[in-house]
Amino acid sequence: MSTLTMKERLRGFGISFEKSLEDLIKGIRATNSDHEKLASFFERSIQECKNELKSPDLEVKSIAILKLAYLEMYGFDMSWCAFSILEVMASPKFQHKRIGYLAANQILQRQNNDDALMLMTNLLNKDLTSIDYTEISLAIGGIAAVVTKDLAPIIVDDMAKLLTHTKPLIRKKAVLAMYKIFLKNPESLRIHYDRLIERLDDDDSSVVSATVNVLCELAYMNPSNYIDLAPKFYKIMKESNNNWMMIRILKLFSSLSLIEPRLKNKLLPEIKAFMVNTKALSLQYECINAILNGNMLSPDDIDTAKLIVSNLLVFFASGDQNLKYVGLLAFIKTCKINQDLIKKHDKIILSSIYDNDITVRETSLEIVNSLVNEHNIVPIITRLTVQLLPYNDQKEQLDKINKKVLAQNSGQDSDDDTDTYIIGATQQPIVVSQKYKYLLVSKIIEICSMNNYENIPSFRWYLGVMTDILKLNVDNKISKIDKMITDQFVDIALRVPSVRHTLVNICFSLCGILEYTGRELLQFKEGLGNCMWIIGEYYDSYLQGESDSDSDSEPDSDSDSFSALQKQELKDLKQSKLSISEIIDTISKQNILSKLEQLDSYDIITTYVGAIAKMYSKFTSTYACGGDLSVSQLEFVKNSCLGVIEILSQFETSSNFELQECALSYVEILKLVDNSLENVLDGIKNTETSSASLPTFLTEGYNQLFLSYPLMPVGASAQEKVKIPDGLDLNAAIDEQATFNFHNLYTNLKLEELSIDDVDLPQSDSLHGDYTENQEFSDIDTTRSLSTRHDDEIYYISATNYDHSDSSSIAPKKQAKKKSKKTKKFRKEAVLIVDDDDTPARQNSTTVKQNNLTADALNLADIDLKKSEEHYPVGDEYQVEEETRKKKEKAGVDGIKIEVPSVALSAARKKPKKKAKKNVAIIE
Repeated sequence: MSTLTMKERLRGFGISFEKSLEDLIKGIRATNSDHEKLASFFERSIQECKNELKSPDLEVKSIAILKLAYLEMYGFDMSWCAFSILEVMASPKFQHKRIGYLAANQILQRQNNDDALMLMTNLLNKDLTSIDYTEISLAIGGIAAVVTKDLAPIIVDDMAKLLTHTKPLIRKKAVLAMYKIFLKNPESLRIHYDRLIERLDDDDSSVVSATVNVLCELAYMNPSNYIDLAPKFYKIMKESNNNWMMIRILKLFSSLSLIEPRLKNKLLPEIKAFMVNTKALSLQYECINAILNGNMLSPDDIDTAKLIVSNLLVFFASGDQNLKYVGLLAFIKTCKINQDLIKKHDKIILSSIYDNDITVRETSLEIVNSLVNEHNIVPIITRLTVQLLPYNDQKEQLDKINKKVLAQNSGQDSDDDTDTYIIGATQQPIVVSQKYKYLLVSKIIEICSMNNYENIPSFRWYLGVMTDILKLNVDNKISKIDKMITDQFVDIALRVPSVRHTLVNICFSLCGILEYTGRELLQFKEGLGNCMWIIGEYYDSYLQGESDSDSDSEPDSDSDSFSALQKQELKDLKQSKLSISEIIDTISKQNILSKLEQLDSYDIITTYVGAIAKMYSKFTSTYACGGDLSVSQLEFVKNSCLGVIEILSQFETSSNFELQECALSYVEILKLVDNSLENVLDGIKNTETSSASLPTFLTEGYNQLFLSYPLMPVGASAQEKVKIPDGLDLNAAIDEQATFNFHNLYTNLKLEELSIDDVDLPQSDSLHGDYTENQEFSDIDTTRSLSTRHDDEIYYISATNYDHSDSSSIAPKKQAKKKSKKTKKFRKEAVLIVDDDDTPARQNSTTVKQNNLTADALNLADIDLKKSEEHYPVGDEYQVEEETRKKKEKAGVDGIKIEVPSVALSAARKKPKKKAKKNVAIIE
């Protein structure tokens, strides 16, 4: 007796000499600690499986396939065993067939093998027509997993026949598998749509549930195809006791109500009844979601909004983080529709800001700005800023706040009213990520800059908050925060003249002119450019403004009016004010410009160059505001000019063209200024006078480059206001012939530079001759766009412009909004805030919600089930049918009536096609 025959006989008694799946798993676990042994064991196991696949015994092959399917989950490529899988699938024994389908679903799906899938077609057709419903069930599951674009049209007819199978299990699985086929072959949906809809009237509830599930997924893509099914869905929803089916129907109705708003009148009372009667939180949430996503909640529907919020409070009270998260999402949507509910339930959002779940915290940040007003902005911003602190410092600050909260909750009087607007549960410190800290800073800036800073009680307080965030960022090291904060500094400097001197002081510190070392400056590289721009632009406000020791009284909005004593102080250059010479000397000692040049940060260096040139101009204009200067003062001005020339001249030969041009231009002008100052000093010596005024070239020439036109803020979207003249195409060339001539000239120069003589160039009849003749711009009124601007203003587009859509026209003397009700501790300053130009509100385009199940679902959106491919009658037959169609009345099901649509005529009528009317559901 041969060894093979003996093994086959013993196998019938349960004795097997091959390793089973259990043995394989035990071997993997035994060698799991040693990677080399594990890799060797995998190799041996795969080789053993290959040998077992050569056996003619299907029992051995099926066990080998089962082990290979397990090993495939470790990342091994098992596509080589595809044909062996087909052999096991073709076995008449159900257990073997089951293993084959399992391996096919796993291996052939992830490691697509087109040849094996094509060979599997006949096997699938055979199993689908089997008399054994268990084999049919296996085949349907396999098709749903491995169906392809080529396989779908071949198998769809056999699958559609199973929709009427006697077994409910087969009908249910066939309905679900049809969805996978529709994804791969969308045209089959049009053919088998009626068969699918018939399953809504199936006797088995599981089949109906599966059909509703499929139609719900299809309705996401194109809801208009299924609007005429509203009566059926409404009837199922009324009669069903299955929460899962009702959830799917509610999702479907939320899609349909966007197409047919009249569904709201019938659906909303029923959905509200479900919310009241059911105890299932999942169904309650889907009822709320259907109302919100289906646009069934209007701003004036207070009762529905209160019902939604009362149900959501149960979600927040539960300890389940998932319920808290979805409840917060629904709460935010509700509050955005009914704004009055936000302030009534502000504790929910404020307590969510300190939730341990990061998703809950991030979500609550989206709506916290709706809670803010001028009374509570300080405590809310304080709560948000505390999260940026290190854990220990955060705990210390929260302990102080929690004591006040506990005292208020117990009815005791607190000695501080800063937290009266956020009474609630005590908060504990949390560890937050860098990403969340970035979102937190963005939200703080958004809250404070809303509606042109209307809620800010004191800009010195706000600047202190921004400065504290910058100091914390030295340790946090969050990218882009420095740029974000200094952009806000620029915006405030443009809009609030009374705090410009304070801002310049802050920027002096940030730029290392007062405190920071060179190493810290490089860490602050992202914010250096904005800070230096502020220093250069508003250096005169720094010289004319209050000193650091002055009181925090309300500043005078007129920054150009100064007393004689102030002018005398400016002449004497008080020690609290840094002169241009001191600033230049500090920058030179820092050696920051050379370090930035090594890092190729030429844009920052260019800003430094422009700022230094502007500072000299503003210094001299403010320094000489009292009249004539003495010889010593003139010499000081001249020496300062030489210092500026010295620091700028090092960039005259820079490799960066813009920096080189900027530095060279200023140096040449300043040399002329130095010559004019030298002439004034020579004139004093010759005339033996004690004083003289600054030269005209400096006061009316160089200084007017920076003082003639005040900068005004402009919204980031202000360019949208510009109207393009009728008939003007901005994409078209102004002069096509000149453009062609320029390209020819450029090509010639380029080839000459490369010394290429053997290239055929495109010939032109006139390379230069027509250029002058075609420079007419008579059709374009170049002054039209400038007529709307003031002649004495320059406009600066702010990088951080939040929510200025309601701002009025630019008016430098326009006062801020009237003072609001004062609180005990924070008195809002009366300051001038310059508004933007009126900017048109951006309209966000609505996007269709896409199914994330698979990208192929996008193809279903193009299928219009209203188009019919039937052959319509012509002549007299058509006339009779057309008259009959017009006489049809509206049919009704359970109080929901559907208008009978007019059918689009086909080409067989030999008449122009008419646009088909949409099916609409009318609710009585």
